[in-house]
Amino acid sequence: MISQSLVDTNIQQQYHKPSVNHATSITTATKEPFIHDAFLTKLNLVVNAEFHILICQLCKEGIPTPTTRSHIVNKHPELCSAFSQVQLDDVIRKLQLVASLPTAISGPRSIVHGLAIYEALACDQCSMVLTKSRKLKAHHLQCHPGMTPPQGWRTCKAQRMKPEGYGQYRIFWEVEIVTDSAQDPKEVMVAKLMEELNEELKVVQVPTDHRLVSPWLRTTRWHQHVSTLATSTEKLRTSIALPRPQTDEACCKNLQHLVECYFKEAVELIDSTDELVLQRLNSPDPTKHGISNTPFHKHTLDTTLKQYIIPIVCLLAMLLRELWIGMEQENIVISKLEDLIEEDREPSCIIQQIHVVLIKLWTTHWRKVSDRPQHISDPTEAALALLTLNEDGSFKEPKDVTKIIAKLEYCMRLTFLKEIRARANADRDNITEAIACDMLQPWFTEKTYSTFSRLRSLQHRASMIAYETMGLPRIWWTDTDNWTSLKYKGNSIAFPSICAMFQDMEDDLITTWENKVLRGLTLRVDYQDLVDDPTNTDIGYSFIFDSKNTCFRDRTRLVRAIVAGQGAFSSFLLQQDKEGELIWNHAALRGWLQDYAQLQKLLLVRAEMLSGAPARGTELTAMIYRNIQTRPTRNLMIFGQHVTLLCQYSKMTAQMGHDKLIPHGLDAITSDVLIQDLVLARPFAQLAVKICFQDQGITQLYKDLLFVNFDRKFTSEDLSAVMSKYSLPHVHYALTINPWRHIQTAWRRKLKCAVEHIVEIDETEDVEALQAGHTRRTENRIYGLSAESLVGAAEDVLPLFLQASTSWQEHCKVPPGGRSLPYNQARTVKEPTRGMHKSTTTYASKPTMVEDIVNKVVERLTPMLTELMQAITNAPRQARLSHRQREKQRRTDSTASEDIRKEETDSAEEKEEDTDLQTAIQASLARPPAGESSTSRRRLMPEMSLEQQALSKMRELLQREDLEWKSSQQRDAMNTVLQGQTDIVVIMPTGGGKSMLAIIPSLLEDNKTTVLVLPLNSLIMDYERKLQGMRVPYQIYTPNKKLNPRDNLVIVSADKSQTAQWRSTLADHAHHKMVARMVIDEAHIPLTTKGYRKSLEHFYDIRSEPVPLVLLTATLPPSLMPALRETYQLVSNASIHRQGTNRAELRFVLEKT
Repeated sequence: MISQSLVDTNIQQQYHKPSVNHATSITTATKEPFIHDAFLTKLNLVVNAEFHILICQLCKEGIPTPTTRSHIVNKHPELCSAFSQVQLDDVIRKLQLVASLPTAISGPRSIVHGLAIYEALACDQCSMVLTKSRKLKAHHLQCHPGMTPPQGWRTCKAQRMKPEGYGQYRIFWEVEIVTDSAQDPKEVMVAKLMEELNEELKVVQVPTDHRLVSPWLRTTRWHQHVSTLATSTEKLRTSIALPRPQTDEACCKNLQHLVECYFKEAVELIDSTDELVLQRLNSPDPTKHGISNTPFHKHTLDTTLKQYIIPIVCLLAMLLRELWIGMEQENIVISKLEDLIEEDREPSCIIQQIHVVLIKLWTTHWRKVSDRPQHISDPTEAALALLTLNEDGSFKEPKDVTKIIAKLEYCMRLTFLKEIRARANADRDNITEAIACDMLQPWFTEKTYSTFSRLRSLQHRASMIAYETMGLPRIWWTDTDNWTSLKYKGNSIAFPSICAMFQDMEDDLITTWENKVLRGLTLRVDYQDLVDDPTNTDIGYSFIFDSKNTCFRDRTRLVRAIVAGQGAFSSFLLQQDKEGELIWNHAALRGWLQDYAQLQKLLLVRAEMLSGAPARGTELTAMIYRNIQTRPTRNLMIFGQHVTLLCQYSKMTAQMGHDKLIPHGLDAITSDVLIQDLVLARPFAQLAVKICFQDQGITQLYKDLLFVNFDRKFTSEDLSAVMSKYSLPHVHYALTINPWRHIQTAWRRKLKCAVEHIVEIDETEDVEALQAGHTRRTENRIYGLSAESLVGAAEDVLPLFLQASTSWQEHCKVPPGGRSLPYNQARTVKEPTRGMHKSTTTYASKPTMVEDIVNKVVERLTPMLTELMQAITNAPRQARLSHRQREKQRRTDSTASEDIRKEETDSAEEKEEDTDLQTAIQASLARPPAGESSTSRRRLMPEMSLEQQALSKMRELLQREDLEWKSSQQRDAMNTVLQGQTDIVVIMPTGGGKSMLAIIPSLLEDNKTTVLVLPLNSLIMDYERKLQGMRVPYQIYTPNKKLNPRDNLVIVSADKSQTAQWRSTLADHAHHKMVARMVIDEAHIPLTTKGYRKSLEHFYDIRSEPVPLVLLTATLPPSLMPALRETYQLVSNASIHRQGTNRAELRFVLEKT
């Protein structure tokens, strides 16, 4: 046996050479690059055949054999269970692996297979290659003194053994990527020319005709600055990109966390700073407007700071990645910050240096460079320009730039506050806070030579352009006669569907209250002429607790019924112990609290969608129903007979320092159930929470807040999820908070104003616009824009706010508020349906009445005439049908007739929840893609059936001519997937061929997209390896990046699929290319991870487009099928393909211990 040390020595002598010539590189590259071993494969390790070293396939780096175990433990702990030191030693001996990594590799040479390949820059005087121009410049000055550095460095590809640690392993060497020698030289030339052309187009172009430049860019000239950099858009965006939490960039390690700590320290100083100093900090232009009376203050929500610091993190990351031209002293402080971060020094030292860098940037007068007038010398403005640069080379609109500038301004004030306090606390010169503020004031006020002044100037210009520019329409009316249907971003939405959605909400609200909260008990509190004093600011006051409302005195009726074990509450109280203490069933209490949270969701969503103009989600979810110590004005009041929500405009509160309360009247059903809840159910909910959680904070939520979500406050995301749940089955589009605001605003205009009445001056305010929290001018410019959008009447008094709410409720066929009726009685009172226009002329009523009668007659006659014509048309064909066929046709026609009659009589029986969705899916799939007729499709593929085509493509992918279907279930599932007529659930064992159900359709169907949703990162990596191995084209969704129309298979993680960004991206993609289906692998995971993966709790809105779902799993017992249907909102006729999942190689052994 040859000793390990001798083997190492021989291999080191053979392979650790300075370089290899190009011919040798090509010869080596043609050999098998890796040596595989079954044990190493389990650990994602492979042996490089050239150097006999271990390579980690996940990290793409070399591993010295003695450190293999530590590498697995530290970087891939999930693989520890597969590691064995004994087996590793055997592999080392068997494959003669070297213990250390080679250190004398130099280039140019062929690639070292398995190692990561980097974009690098090469020195023009030696073989040194580095990834940063700053470090290469430093190398040139040190190693080649006297030589003039080149204007631009040569780009190349480079590799190194390891990205971390010190020493020779981190040294780069240049590599040459060898192309296929068999490739046609002409093809290579064409490809190279096209690549060069694409690179040119990637650089921002400056048109010579100023008419082609937007007003915003003409005033900022950012496009000229970007063009002078002569760098591709992608690289520019990378230079300013937010560093990832686990970034490989040593200079940006933990940068976001460090910046957050820095600004948190600054925020903490606000409470202990003199108020006049804070007022001066909050006075951007004191010479014009004087000193503001509102001091500089914290944000309302603590989480807001994390969003505000993002531009600062990007600014620092840009400076750390590249030295700034023309900055000498500034570069010194930035280099020191980089050294501290890379050396992993104490956070306090790094945070202090961050402050030094920011103060240096923001207390410098940045003059223009005479020989480069188009270049932006101020790094902060340059970073702002790059932050607004889009992927396609365009720039963000001014309305989107104002948000970034506002964040920069706030963080700059925090930095100056920190500097004021630092100077005042220094033991020298007796500097006070006021003196320090005087010294720094020129740097945080307008009309000075400061970065802050420049940003304020840009903010004013951007705001002016944003306010004066009319936005493009999001809404297009498809029914301009009765205004009953429209398109929102291309999605058709009908008003009758909206009304049906509200009816479903109403049914669920009553069912939840009676069956889940009261559990069948017939408890009710009757009330009439309630007393509520709006001026009463006593702590704890609410109309619920007003002594004059004697009907609310007994609020313990439900508590007593539960303690007595009445109805379905018999299991809530187990027994009394020896001391007489009650022993509660915690499981039953938690279950009831979850049901109570469901009731709260329904009340919340009806308050949002049915109380007139929609309130902002952040305000609605934080409402209080009683006065509290820190806010003596409650949000729930009684005005006359109206149960009213006073929505606080928190955006105005944060900006202006005072509240703006806007009344919204609730509908009759929501009003009564809400009162019943607060009087009967809320006392027991407070008791249950106290028993279950023993947390004063949670108990306080139930004591004060109007809406509570189990053990926390509701969020805007929770509200959007409920709105999506009810809107998708009816309108086939997720009406979340923002879309609903636009759509409802558009309908409110048409419901209120006749065509001849909607021409009014733009400055006029009306009550619905004010109820939404903005002026009519703002509403017309932003919300619900369409070609017909104009303005209406103007009145701003309290009763009209409530009339606006009831008017909307009447149009939605919901019992309007203001009646004090029990919900059962309110449901039985039918309101006359209001027309879309309120005509003020009497002579118009008679033609309208005649037209309504004609419409009703036509509506009744159309189904009968249709049925008659179908019978006449089908008569000859029926004569030729067999008896069995005629019987089948008869049953089908009978069913269709019943459906028509059901629509005619407007039956109150509840329809299947998925009917509308299924219809939309089938209608969507029934029409061929744009430019493709059914005739052309028949001509294209007449030779083979779908099944044969799929099998042929599988054989081609897997390179097995004798391949057959693994099972009949796989074959049937593939046929159903390709037909695309319904939802599909596929349960097959591991290795049963489920993945082919996603891959094969993407290859067979031209110009159709298959979306593959994967809930695990490891699963995404597995699919990537599989697809790359089979050379299947695919793309992975990245936020803020459009999907390319080239690749048919789109992979998206389950977490990202729940974001609004993804839904918007997919909707935009669907306009250009048909989305055929959504495939979800490991579809059982959302059922089993609800406790710890919050992003999968609302997985029902995965279907943002009306397409079939294909659910794949190997772990779904029949008992979980109903839960799966509910989670994914499957259509009723979903196709189920189940194969036995028994694993023959596994056995269960039961042993007595």
